[in-house]
Parts: sequence; structure tokens; C-alpha cells
Amino acid sequence: MTADRDRVEIIDCTLRDGEQAPGVGFSIAEKVEIGMALDAAGVDMLDAGFPASDATEIEALQELRHRGVNATIGATARPFAGDIAAAERAHADEVFLFMPTSDARIEKTLGMDRSAAVDLLRSGAEEVAGRGMGLNIVFEDATRADPTFLIKVGERIADDGLTVRRMIPADSVGCATPESMTSLVRLLRDAFGSTIAICPHCHNDFGLATANTLAAVAAGATSLTCTVNGLGERAGNADLAEVAVGLSYLHGRRHGVKLTELQNLAELVERHSGVHTSFIKPVTGLNVFRHESGVHVDAMLKSEDSYEYLPSGGVGRSTEFVLGKHSGRALVRVLLNQAGRDADDNTVTRLLATVKSRYAHATKTAHRQLFELHRRFYAEHLSGVSSAELVQLLGTSGQPAMD
Repeated sequence: MTADRDRVEIIDCTLRDGEQAPGVGFSIAEKVEIGMALDAAGVDMLDAGFPASDATEIEALQELRHRGVNATIGATARPFAGDIAAAERAHADEVFLFMPTSDARIEKTLGMDRSAAVDLLRSGAEEVAGRGMGLNIVFEDATRADPTFLIKVGERIADDGLTVRRMIPADSVGCATPESMTSLVRLLRDAFGSTIAICPHCHNDFGLATANTLAAVAAGATSLTCTVNGLGERAGNADLAEVAVGLSYLHGRRHGVKLTELQNLAELVERHSGVHTSFIKPVTGLNVFRHESGVHVDAMLKSEDSYEYLPSGGVGRSTEFVLGKHSGRALVRVLLNQAGRDADDNTVTRLLATVKSRYAHATKTAHRQLFELHRRFYAEHLSGVSSAELVQLLGTSGQPAMD
């Protein structure tokens, strides 16, 4: 955990929350490759998996430890002894101990009241500390919880003499706004001062995960969580690239992530997850630093900050110009010059008209076919195992069929 109050600690959850995206599953080798890439990019800590859920999770964390990553290795666990023991077997440095904190989740999910829930969490916290791992408390569904209850839970655990490294209010259903997140972080900050780092965990159901995360930092959070490409449950999480450049270029805050590695990370996770990102996705999308319209291109040719507040070179990319339906004569001249050709004004005008005509009369048959193929692939690749396949696996004898 960072002691520099101006530096923001970045915790990446791609290997755990990212992999929980429906239909996504990484092999051990893929998890290790992603973890190593995140480490090389300067991420401070990895939420590297949920060891109690599967033996391969333990193997992946152990392999990351064997590879000697610099990032702190964290493991997610419920406040159950078996979960925490699995985290220890995985050689985790720290544990993200999570439990529902909203009344609805405590009553409906756990079948408990507040007092019993606190006792369960305390028991888990003591187990983590007793096994010598760092303790992080994750308040699941914190943005629908009574904030005074969150404070009481934190105080109760601290009163037991346990050291809590981070308190993580999770916007589990993505219902927070920057305003409500600001209020929650300030409330927790006022209650616990600098003794416990406040670390938001934001989901993107309303498209506000990055905004809420940055708002939390502005309100006093010194750590944050995110995932590569925003990969995660439902609509995903706060995106590593968006958060990192937001900290650097909008808030002037320091962190350890190398911005020039963001594109490589995005493409790596796309390949291993099978989830492609939008061409207009901020920072890493194909079109982010591409310009077509005549007015924009003309301005960019004169000054690259005309339409790029985030400079392409700052994230290891290049500005590109696209000749198309909305282009002007300036780009035609630039492209001809690059090809070592020259043309008078009439020729430039004629060439531009030909380009625009091509777009006006173009058919999109191939485009539609590829789009449909892409959609069918997603439907199959990300749908998991069907009930029919499950029955087939069961086999006729009532025992799982062997491959």
C-alpha cells in the first residue's frame, strides 16, 4: 500500500473480476501471461483470483509467485475458513475479504441480520490475520448499504486490533453517481482518517464506473480497482486505461502504470478473453486517434492538440488520417505528397469527388455478412455450457461422461 499521499495505488482485477464476465475463462497459462504483462506495465497489486472456486486458480497464483512478479498478489475470499486457507495455499500476499453489507443482501443472500453478518466478517478477518496475510475488507453492495453500518463494521474490526490495509466500498450493481461516491468516500475518510486506505470498486451498469472511480480519488481515495478493457460482470468495471489516463491528464495525479503499455494490455486481454472492444472505446479503441472530417483534419495538420487533448504519443499510439466521405482537399494533398505525387487544384477536387461518390454508391453486403458472423460467434463463444451439453456430459449412466 502506498505511503505517498499524492500517488494513487492501482489494483487490477482482470484475473478475477474480469474473468467472471459471462462466457470468459482463462487458462492457467493465459492468466500468468496477463498477470506478468500487468506487472510489467506497473500495476501495484493484482486481484489474481478466487482460489476457493477452483484448483486452477491456486495453480495460477502459485505460478505468478514463482515468476517473481513485483506486484503484490491478492486473492479474493469469503469470510470462510476454507476460502482463506485456499488463499494461503495459493501463496497470496493479501486477501480481499468480501461480504454483502446492504440489508437486502445480508437478509436475502446470507439469511442473517446485521449482527450475525458482522460476527462472520470478524471471524474471517481474524483468520486472514492469523495466517499472516494482509487484510482488505470489501464492502460488497456498499452503495446500497447504510453508510453508518459500514463505519460500525470497520470500527468493530479495528477495535479487535486487526490491521486493515484497505477498505473497499464496492458499487456492486453500478448504481452510484460521482456525487454519491464522493459523499461515501468522504464519510469513510472522515471516519478512518489515513489509518485505512479507501479504495473504490466500481461497476459500469450505467456507464459511470470510470467517472465514479476518479470522483472517489478526488474525494480522498488513495487506492482504486479496475480491469483491462473494463472486462467484468455484466457491463464490466472501471477500465484500467481510462482510469490511468484520467489520473494523469485530468487530475494530475501520479501512479505507477506505464501509459505506453495500455494498448498492448488491451489487445492481450481481447485475445485471451474473446471479448472484443468497441472501435470508439476511449484510449485503446481503433478510432480514438483517427480523423476523417475536413474541418478536423485541417486543424490537426496545423496543430495536433486541436482535436486531441489526450496526445496519441502519450499512450504509445499515432495520429492517423482517414480519407472518406467527410474528408476535404487538404488530406488529399497530404496523401498525394506522401506518395511522392503532386496535383493541381482541379485534380484534387476531382479525386475528392470520386472518393465521396464511392461511399455514396457503396454496397455493404460484405460488411453485413461479417457483422452477422461476428454476432453469431459471440453468441456461441460467450454462452457457456448449455443444458443440453450438460446432460450429454452427465452420460447415460448418470455419471459424468469421460472425453
